[in-house]
Amino acid sequence: MDAKPALSLSDVVGQDGLGLQAVVPGDPNAVVIGAHTSEIHDPAKWFEPESVMLTTGLRFVGAESDSALADRLVAELKSAKVAALFFGVGVYFQEVPRTLTAACKRANFPLYTVAAEVPFHHIENFINQSKLSPDSYVLKRAMRLTNDLLQRVSAENPVQSLIARLGSVCRGTAVLYEDSGRIVESTGEGPTHLIWNELRDQKQVSDRISIGRWEVMARPLVLRGNGYWLAIASRNTGVIDELGEMLLETTQRLLGAINGISQFSVSKERHENAQLLSMLQDGIPVAREYRHWERMRPFRFVPYERVRAVVAANLEQEPIPAPLVERLLQRASVSGLGLLLAENGRTPESPPGFHALVSDTAALEAWLGLAEDVFIGLSEPYSDLATTPDAFREADTAAGIARRRARAAGANGSGGRWIVRLDEVDPVTWLLARRQSPQDSDKLGKFVQGLDRDTELRQTVLWYLARNLDIAQVAKMLFVHPNTVRYRLKKAEDLIGGPLSSSRIIANLYLAYHEDILALEETDPV
Repeated sequence: MDAKPALSLSDVVGQDGLGLQAVVPGDPNAVVIGAHTSEIHDPAKWFEPESVMLTTGLRFVGAESDSALADRLVAELKSAKVAALFFGVGVYFQEVPRTLTAACKRANFPLYTVAAEVPFHHIENFINQSKLSPDSYVLKRAMRLTNDLLQRVSAENPVQSLIARLGSVCRGTAVLYEDSGRIVESTGEGPTHLIWNELRDQKQVSDRISIGRWEVMARPLVLRGNGYWLAIASRNTGVIDELGEMLLETTQRLLGAINGISQFSVSKERHENAQLLSMLQDGIPVAREYRHWERMRPFRFVPYERVRAVVAANLEQEPIPAPLVERLLQRASVSGLGLLLAENGRTPESPPGFHALVSDTAALEAWLGLAEDVFIGLSEPYSDLATTPDAFREADTAAGIARRRARAAGANGSGGRWIVRLDEVDPVTWLLARRQSPQDSDKLGKFVQGLDRDTELRQTVLWYLARNLDIAQVAKMLFVHPNTVRYRLKKAEDLIGGPLSSSRIIANLYLAYHEDILALEETDPV
């Protein structure tokens, strides 16, 4: 049979149910091989080295102020190499006599109290049976440490709490790295930078590394498809030898459990999020507004504060990428932005994109800034939840305007972030967005069909309207002489049947080329 790991003082003191509290802490690594109760005078000669003496303090009854008695007892125990003195309170004394505490402090001798409800034989059995049954001791120790780490899963920040406790158990440092080397969580004073350098540079995975006086064990793991490294380091080689593999294995499993719980929680939250948004889009009675505001509190909404409806999609008519949705949800959570969001386009029945309800707060602008390669329409701000269906119709109108601007920008070789708030839209844009029939578009198309046949003339007219009829600016944008611009504009007038100084002609051109003009207005002047 393999030699059993030595039972340490910290193993005994840390054991649940033994009720031990430090008065004068001892060396946590001190070996403990036995435990016995004694109330006799001169007990030291009956104890073998590295054992623990338990007492209720009978010898101090009536002599609690006798410092010489306390000094003599401590000196004898220390001379006999007794590991520690465990003092049972609640029998003769409610606390350790001050003379005994002072004597232990002067001699730097370990002194612990035993809770009144804990029988001495529980402590004796734990220590002595560990000595007699190595396998039983190892099993109990592993179970104790596993249970200790398992309790960290329920903490408010379970990963941080787990890594902190892991470092404490290994009496050194614990650290969780991303594959990039960024530290997710760490504790202790170990050389975390040097540890990562060794892990990064090693040609093959090795679970044991020596860095100066530090012994390190590490292993790779994968959580939600992302790679990590978990490492522990201690100057106590015995701790790494005896506990390293078990601590890493247990922590890896617990990190997986934490990740699974987190995924379940996120999935449940997103389902509730989408379900609540769907109810609001379908319409709710005014009488139930307050109830729905209360349901929205967990999603960071403040009752009766203004919100906006949001409709988003991309020109490719593809589902919004999952990483973008994750970033939008995370940013809202971090910034305190109220958000209900539901993805579309994951099934053939719904068009691609997403619908959302957001708080109209200062955090909204930065949140919108995350939306790359999509066009977004926002309704006017409102606070009456019963009008949410109308707000989403507004957002859909705004999204249509943003879509047309994005397409026009692409056709004219310009780009931009296409976000349209309906309350910022001018009347012409709003009216054009509400065109219902193909005849509306055909009517406008016929007015400019001559221009559309000549790309050069069309582009010149567009820039002329986009630059407020400034010929010099148009010439700069097109890299031509101003007289060339004048010549082209004169040809354009012949095609459309009227002068470009006419408000009627300009109004018709603006209606026909509205989206193209707006797209060019977004372009910076040369």
